[in-house]
Amino acid sequence: MASESDVVGGRYRLLSVVGRGGMSTVWLAMDETLGKQWAVKEIRLSDDPTAREMVVESLVSEANLIKRLDHAAIPRIVDLVDEGGVLYVVMDYVEGRTLESLLAEEGPQDEDDVADWAIQLCDVLDYLHQRNPPIVYCDMKPSNVMLRPDGTMRLIDFGIAREEHAAHRAERGGRHLGTRGYASPEQYRGGDIDRRTDIYGLGATMYALLTGTRPSEEAERNAALRQLRPELSAGMESLVSKAMEPNPDERFQSAAEMAYAIERYKTDDERHRKGLRRKWRAFVGTIVAACVCLAVGIGCMAARNVALASDFDYWMQVAQQSVNEDDAAAAYVKAASILPADIRPYEGIFALYRQDGVFSTNEELQFERMATPALDALRSNDETWARLSYDAGKLYWYYYDASDGSDAGGQGYARMRAASVWMHNAASVPSFEDHELAAAYADIADFETDVVSDITEGTDSGLYTAHFQRLTDLVGSVGSSDNAVVRLDAADLVLDSLRTYARKFRADGISEEQLQGLADSAAQLAASVDATSEAEDTEKERAERSYPLATQAIEDAFVDVGRTE
Repeated sequence: MASESDVVGGRYRLLSVVGRGGMSTVWLAMDETLGKQWAVKEIRLSDDPTAREMVVESLVSEANLIKRLDHAAIPRIVDLVDEGGVLYVVMDYVEGRTLESLLAEEGPQDEDDVADWAIQLCDVLDYLHQRNPPIVYCDMKPSNVMLRPDGTMRLIDFGIAREEHAAHRAERGGRHLGTRGYASPEQYRGGDIDRRTDIYGLGATMYALLTGTRPSEEAERNAALRQLRPELSAGMESLVSKAMEPNPDERFQSAAEMAYAIERYKTDDERHRKGLRRKWRAFVGTIVAACVCLAVGIGCMAARNVALASDFDYWMQVAQQSVNEDDAAAAYVKAASILPADIRPYEGIFALYRQDGVFSTNEELQFERMATPALDALRSNDETWARLSYDAGKLYWYYYDASDGSDAGGQGYARMRAASVWMHNAASVPSFEDHELAAAYADIADFETDVVSDITEGTDSGLYTAHFQRLTDLVGSVGSSDNAVVRLDAADLVLDSLRTYARKFRADGISEEQLQGLADSAAQLAASVDATSEAEDTEKERAERSYPLATQAIEDAFVDVGRTE
């Protein structure tokens, strides 16, 4: 067994024990190579070669599955170390405690807290279920959920998570997967499983958190929530019961559907409706009291605004100082929820997204969930809304990665299509300082999106003069940018357009000298970039290859025009 200060794998120094299980000990460790803290799970392997092989195979399978995932609530496994019959699993260190330990220490939890936690878990389950192929977690229970100090959740232990197939069996090697009481009936009995198995597990987890009682192995025998805790709402009782239906067809059919039900569960509570009626009868009296308390209310509002600003500043500081990208993003989301009209959290999270050169579809989903509740507040100020829209548009234009198969027209087409609506938002505010450039981006996106159908219908004549001017404006505007991605992408876009539409430009009255001048400017723009990454090298080489092709296309477009030798 390892001891404090032992070094595992030549680099992970064990600092202290943070948890123990039947076959494992979890250590907080320092990576002496990277200077970063990790959690290291020490697993004592059996002397039986067969049993040992099964454990190693399971851990390798878990690591291979997790490395394909990218969600803030899923900690990564970064290394596996086998030393003298003991296996060490190196993973993200998650500060906090499991819901099981919380339940053991504090007993049944408040239903509003449980609802908030369940919505977060629905989000991560929905992410897993939307993978291709879908992934079924299979082991939802309080001991596999970590609650962090900031209230966010982490889903741990993917040891029995499996890809969903048409006829997927939950039984493997004669052993039933899952945990008694939390495994669905079809899972425990070795039947076919799918994403609705996780719906049952989440319902059972909520049941345990709300009642302090572990669910029965037979779902029919579980007492209704309010038999154990009469103060719980009817709406909560109903949704937990639906999630734990023995027949999968009678449960919620997706995590998104369950999340929606959780968000509105109180509307099903008769006591809640009676409370609303009582509040209405008290409304008239409240009006009178409000007049008396107006001055005090104004003071309270001022104090509240001060408190909100303080909370906002705290979360912004956490985001800006965090070395963990997921933690920083979560803090920006929290700050945005406190002051919805302030665009600084969005600017901060955009900077995070740009760090690796890719704006992923998962990051897009996070941004949408962050911005959607605040849209009315964000639109209340034209200037800030235009700035946010313009910066979001540039994020899509230069960094969006639609590599999930939804982009039939290529990455460039997907980026422009996604950026278009944001650029139009920014261009619609005449007083916005980058109004003209936003309009250029919007028009280029519209052109590239519509030109194929226009050519097919023969209605494209006259479109290329304006497009040429927009391309010229784009090269001029990004020339002063110190962002290599922006400059290279603009150069590639211009050179590709000149190669593709050289004859169309000529037909709309653009001269050979004008076209060649724009090609030269684009090539110079690319050549001026000092590439610092493999991706930038690739884009720079692409521009270098495109330049002579664009020049040739321009020459070919004017081949019938007399030249003086």
